[in-house]
Amino acid sequence: MPKIERLTDNEARKALSPKHGQRIMWDGDVKGFGLRITAGGAKSFILDYRSGHRQRRFTIGSFPDWSVATARKTAGDYKREIDKGEFDPMGTRQTLREAPTVQDLWERYRDEWLPRKAEKTRKNEISMWENIVLPKLGKETVMSIEAADIDKLHHETTVIRKTPTRANRVIASLRKAFNLAIRWNWIEKNPVTGVRHNPEEKRNRYLNKTEITALAMALNAHHEHTSVNAIKLLMLTGARKNEVLSATWDMFDIENGIWTKPSAHTKQRKLHRVPLSAPALKLLIGIKNKAEADFAETWKKDKTTQKSPYVFPSFAGKSLTEIKKTWVSVCKTAGLTNKIPKKNRKGEVVKTKEGHVVMIDWPNVRVHDLRHSFASILVSSGASLPLIGQMLGHTQITTTQRYAHLYDDPLRKAADLVGQVMPMLITTSTNSEAL
Repeated sequence: MPKIERLTDNEARKALSPKHGQRIMWDGDVKGFGLRITAGGAKSFILDYRSGHRQRRFTIGSFPDWSVATARKTAGDYKREIDKGEFDPMGTRQTLREAPTVQDLWERYRDEWLPRKAEKTRKNEISMWENIVLPKLGKETVMSIEAADIDKLHHETTVIRKTPTRANRVIASLRKAFNLAIRWNWIEKNPVTGVRHNPEEKRNRYLNKTEITALAMALNAHHEHTSVNAIKLLMLTGARKNEVLSATWDMFDIENGIWTKPSAHTKQRKLHRVPLSAPALKLLIGIKNKAEADFAETWKKDKTTQKSPYVFPSFAGKSLTEIKKTWVSVCKTAGLTNKIPKKNRKGEVVKTKEGHVVMIDWPNVRVHDLRHSFASILVSSGASLPLIGQMLGHTQITTTQRYAHLYDDPLRKAADLVGQVMPMLITTSTNSEAL
């Protein structure tokens, strides 16, 4: 179609649609700028240009959403940048279309990096990405994510979901994923850097001797032997819950009293070899003897029965995965509970018909606090922080440093020994000449 002297809004409005295909009204002011009209009546502004050896056509916007003047100015600006060889609008748009999204980032992070982490961590991160990150940012390109987007996600997770600690975990996972995106040359800067975390208070709950005794008595009186024995091993070794529940018999050298945890079973993803105490060995031997006796009895009835490799097997033949029910029960028996409001599955407080809040007994000590208690016993016995770190499987001394304050008692006892040797110094001096 021949060029017209100057395309106007009025001419664009009056332009008729072709019977088939499309036709273009070219503008006389900006080379390559024109109005495209389709047989269906759609009108849009375009810019034809050459980039290298390629002839390209870029759609600026539709009419009348865009006026002729605005579209012409944009076309002129583009042309100047194109002529300098610094801009290719169609190529840029194509790049953006092909640019990896946050969904793509998650899938690669999940497949390449997440398998290196412990099972519990993997499950938590999958839950956070699928329920929090992807619904908000999944369709966005990685390069388009800004710090403000991350701040908003952190704020919503903190305030709307009311999960401030989980909000921090989301940020930690995103930071690692975007760092990997930099390594993969997807972006140059991490938008998660600098996000301010919610304050977290480290929980330091230790069972004293009276509480340990009460808990031990409650465990001995409980009817569920498998989960009870798992809790006992937790108390005797200071191991993490997942390490105990997923333990297999081939990890234990009963004769030499050694538990070798493979890297796949430890949080730090490193092999951890730890000696077992006499009570721990006695517990394991008892568990093994009972398991072998039960297997022999079952095998008499069913020759297809196979031995479970797990120290704490479930009914499905796999390892025990949860001991929560037993833990709540024994804590209640041991008096290690507080009254708290009962909540339903939606997290709502349950009330009676009269409007009174239903209160329940809930443990004031976590299963993980058994690990802290194990460390506190070692400290009170004079064990050094490096030794405690080795027993617990810490890879950094800073992790073990949280128990340093527990040294007050053994240090005070050590200081008292000096006082016992030099009791004459207890008397306050009143000799002024000594001053």
